[in-house]
Amino acid sequence: MKSIFIIIFILYVFQVNSQTIYPIDPSGKCEQYIGDTPSSPCSKFLNNLDSIYVSSNATQQNAMKKLDEYFGILGAIGTSGCKSDSLTYKTLCSIYLPGCESFTNNQTNITIAIPKRICYNTCNNVTTKCGVPKFYFSCDQIEPVSGLPMFPLNYSEFNLTNYDVGNPNYTVQCYGPLSDNTMVNLDSSYCPPPLFYHNSTDHDADYDRGYLFVSETSNCVVPNPVPLYTNEQWDQLYNLSNTLAVLSTFGSLYLLVTFIILNPKVTSFDRMYGFFNGSVFMMSLSGVILFIAGGPRALIKDGGARISVFEDPLCSSTGFIFQLFAINAILFWAYMGFDLWWRVKYITKPLNIQKYYVPIAFTISFIFSVIPLATKNYRMVRGNIHCWVHKAVLQNTLFFGPLGLTLTISTGFIGLVIYEIYKIVKATGRGGIMKLEIKPILNIVLIYFSFVYIFAFNFHNDNNSKNTYGSIDEFFQCTLESDDPSKCTVGGPSIGSLGYFIYCIRIYGIYCFFLQGLNERAFKIWKRSIVFNNRFILFIKVKLFSMDNNSPSESGNSSTTAGTSTTINNSNINKKNNNSKPTLSTMDSNAFSKNNDSDSDFDDYDPYHKKQNDIEIGSVNIK
Repeated sequence: MKSIFIIIFILYVFQVNSQTIYPIDPSGKCEQYIGDTPSSPCSKFLNNLDSIYVSSNATQQNAMKKLDEYFGILGAIGTSGCKSDSLTYKTLCSIYLPGCESFTNNQTNITIAIPKRICYNTCNNVTTKCGVPKFYFSCDQIEPVSGLPMFPLNYSEFNLTNYDVGNPNYTVQCYGPLSDNTMVNLDSSYCPPPLFYHNSTDHDADYDRGYLFVSETSNCVVPNPVPLYTNEQWDQLYNLSNTLAVLSTFGSLYLLVTFIILNPKVTSFDRMYGFFNGSVFMMSLSGVILFIAGGPRALIKDGGARISVFEDPLCSSTGFIFQLFAINAILFWAYMGFDLWWRVKYITKPLNIQKYYVPIAFTISFIFSVIPLATKNYRMVRGNIHCWVHKAVLQNTLFFGPLGLTLTISTGFIGLVIYEIYKIVKATGRGGIMKLEIKPILNIVLIYFSFVYIFAFNFHNDNNSKNTYGSIDEFFQCTLESDDPSKCTVGGPSIGSLGYFIYCIRIYGIYCFFLQGLNERAFKIWKRSIVFNNRFILFIKVKLFSMDNNSPSESGNSSTTAGTSTTINNSNINKKNNNSKPTLSTMDSNAFSKNNDSDSDFDDYDPYHKKQNDIEIGSVNIK
């Protein structure tokens, strides 16, 4: 039993000793230093310029490229204490350009080379002083071939017996340079891609101009659009915003023209939705203005170095328009929710508060939009697609506060609407009321969930901003290791979540178009409007009827009849043209409908069909 323990102990000692012996690269060699690059002045900090170790799978040229990148990052985001210490540069240069010892076999004339590695404590002290995270560069990393520490505590051991040197445990002390007064003038204008250099003497003033510096001591600025996504993904988001803005503008404009301009009898219901649709139109128009100017990329200035701010007219104008009418839309949407509940609960009792509510809503919207205008706080939202209110305190006070309050109140009204409908259906056993209210309910609910998402998205991003900024180190690591740094991204909201946010701020006109604009009443308004009742349209109709009546038929009698009909029709039309201007009665309505509709189409609009539907609750008949 004792002998077994002795054998195990011997094997353990042998294994430990074998693990401390570093392998020798037979193709490794000692080379003379090839010289500094403009970004990496290592000649001041290397211990021996005549003996640099180069392994079989490395070159000094590749090492200098890596050093250029690290010197660039050091100049861009390094702390002043880190950049002013010569030990930082001695350590950095010696990691990628280690010292070298060589041995020659006198019999075979073969020369071998072994590196002089940086000491672990030196590496650890420098990375700690410079604030380098371990996942970015770790002094605990091991060499891939041997599995031994890349930075030994004291020395490295080599077995040189096979190279006629005769020492099986040859030791090379690790290199632990000391700080001295050697100074280095880094190229302060160099910034590693994709950062931009901006010569700044006042970071605070330049921040107000739209620049975002990576640190207080650096003149390197964050690129725009912010590398949350690749350029291709940003283009997809920009195209989504442009497309929805155009569609929403035309959808809301159609509703305004139909129910406010062409409509011969505008009801209070039309006016209520008109104020909301008008606000949506102007919100969407701000996106169209941006689209015409070149899309969201037009808000990015100086080749991507800065974002648009208040002093840029395109930004301040579109930001003001969006804020003004976004608040307006929120307030009128809240009124629509209250109006819907009132109509469901009281049915025939009118709600006459528009004349008070409208001026109050416009006043609130104007004040909440002028405040950021007066304080010059409209600027592009970094990592987004439009200009809007700057500073969290103003955003929360002038937008998200009112939005949160409105959502709270509207949630109550939506619940009350559902409850009232439930009571009516339960009392009558009929679901007709639900059919009557389905479109208004959908309109309220769809917009409600859009507002809720905007509210939640903003506060989620604010609460997780540290996670985004905390991934900047990983971003720089990617730029160093990637063949295409433009593919590197900073951690942040997923592209799907930002895409849905863009959808929510641009979709309202499309929602309203499908829920309000595609119905029989809208078609009748257009059919009887001046758009289809003017001399030009009348002339086209006459020509079309003439061509139709003069076309060949299967029998001569039919042709004669057609000709007679044409003569009569033309005679009647000419007679009426001489006596009066064309009106609906002078035209053949068959061009638009199979049936001749009466003027009763212009009776008071009754969107809830109160006149045509009797609702019985218990023994009471409500009309």
